[in-house]
Amino acid sequence: MADKSAKRNVSLVLQCEWGSCTHVSSRMEDFCTHVSEHLRQHQHEAREEAVDCEDEYCCHWLGCGFFTPDRTDFVRHVYFHCYHTKLKQFGLQALQSQPDLNPCQLDTQTRNIIPELQDGFICLWDQCESSYDNPEWYYRHVDTHGLSAEYEVAGKENRVLLCGWKEHRFQCSHCSKRFATERLLRDHMRNHVNHYKCPLCDMTCPLPSSLRSHIRFRHSDERPFKCQHCEYSCKNLVDLRRHQDTHSKMPAFCCEYEECTFTARSMSSIKAHHRKFHEGDCEPRYKCHVCEKCFTRGNNLTVHLRKKHQFKWPSGHPRFRYKEHDDGFLRLQLVRYESVELTEQLMKEREKQGAPMDTTTTCLVLSPGGSMESDEGVYDRTVVEKDCALLS
Repeated sequence: MADKSAKRNVSLVLQCEWGSCTHVSSRMEDFCTHVSEHLRQHQHEAREEAVDCEDEYCCHWLGCGFFTPDRTDFVRHVYFHCYHTKLKQFGLQALQSQPDLNPCQLDTQTRNIIPELQDGFICLWDQCESSYDNPEWYYRHVDTHGLSAEYEVAGKENRVLLCGWKEHRFQCSHCSKRFATERLLRDHMRNHVNHYKCPLCDMTCPLPSSLRSHIRFRHSDERPFKCQHCEYSCKNLVDLRRHQDTHSKMPAFCCEYEECTFTARSMSSIKAHHRKFHEGDCEPRYKCHVCEKCFTRGNNLTVHLRKKHQFKWPSGHPRFRYKEHDDGFLRLQLVRYESVELTEQLMKEREKQGAPMDTTTTCLVLSPGGSMESDEGVYDRTVVEKDCALLS
């Protein structure tokens, strides 16, 4: 703890890399405040320009390229860049203070690629469920629990600290994520329940932003992002940036392994190259839930399911989704959840059209307290569980 406190007081050179910004801060508090202004301005511009597609929230941090339709995920991602900038400063200071260490061997082109953040930063200390979007404030908060941890007597003169961190006892049956409390599980399950239906097709979505993204990409011909070098235009900023790389004579990305000369114009190609040639990830991870046949790519399993077993995509949904199981294999996701209100709306529409509803499985039972209980977990509102892939 003392070491962490000392690091907070060390003078830092925190360089903002949002777009062309050159701001530098020496304190994390000032740096996070500065970056929050970029977030505020970016969200304001997104609303003004009505860019409601997948690039609605696109990270402008140098060399990143992350995008998401979810505002919360976007804010959490950008603040992690702040925290990552501080970690890189600590690493640089360690290298400078120990000249005998070898220099960093990582490719500078990938230095701002940060990990995917699956969940929010939630404190699991006993009797505490505080949550944060910024990891800096989250880790400082957890520090306070450690500093105030209770002692337990272990003998006449010995004392031991008691850890109050709770296990992830509640597991989501839909995506297998674990949570410390039932309330956190219920909050998470809201993201799996579809409440919104596309007015132009049968697609259903859990969030308004997802629905806007679907409409723009599936039902609109508008291509507002135009290339300055040719007549190419596209629907999102990420695709435009990928296209602009084709006008460059130099490859955008190089393999970080010293003896490897592989180059590519996209980060996804580099990652695929790493998995295939440097990480030994050639083992098949996709498995058919019907005949147990395995595939190395999800697209190959999709073709197998459609041709061999005559599966078809659910109405309005453009593709199959795959879920990782306990054995490490990815299998077809067979269940989706829709609110009862939305299901009733769909049934009325299909009755008017004289068409049958999609195959419906179990309608979960509403408990007296207003929550849904089943063998798979507890939900805070009534939902209908439906097949996500249908046999023709």
